[in-house]
Amino acid sequence: MRTLQNQLIEKGLSQPAGQAGRKQRTKTSGGQEEQFTPREWAELMGTNRPTYGRKKGGAFRQR
Repeated sequence: MRTLQNQLIEKGLSQPAGQAGRKQRTKTSGGQEEQFTPREWAELMGTNRPTYGRKKGGAFRQR
């Protein structure tokens, strides 16, 4: 009597136990990383954007 695991292997729906954990390694492209200037970092973090807050009367106003 065959087991369910053996039937799956025969039909190609599963791999044998020794080959299940093996995967081929793929190489990533070794391109240069992008270097940001301090000005670009400040723009990305939003430090130069206007800030708004609620003042008297509950309206949004620029600080």
